[in-house]
Amino acid sequence: MDLPAKYSYVPIIGALLYGITTPLGIAVGLGVRTTYNPGSTTASIVSGILDAFSSGILIYTGLIELLAHEFLFNKEMINGSNAKLAYAIGCLILGCGIMALLGRWV
Repeated sequence: MDLPAKYSYVPIIGALLYGITTPLGIAVGLGVRTTYNPGSTTASIVSGILDAFSSGILIYTGLIELLAHEFLFNKEMINGSNAKLAYAIGCLILGCGIMALLGRWV
């Protein structure tokens, strides 16, 4: 992807921000490890918020980035029959059910 000349600094800033994320997270973790109480209400709220944020990213990635490309942008699906589309959706639902069963079982 070509950027205009006036935005030539954006990839450098993006790489720097990406590279500093892990060390910054480690520093924050080391800073709060002495004051962290896993049984407190605040810890439960923060954990719930971060879990919800992570699951939202996972759902978005699964539905938009993966399934949309398989069903909406795939030439085989676009030109395929309704029976083929129904079969693909059925297999998708079956796979989701099996994964839910595994998640419940394990």
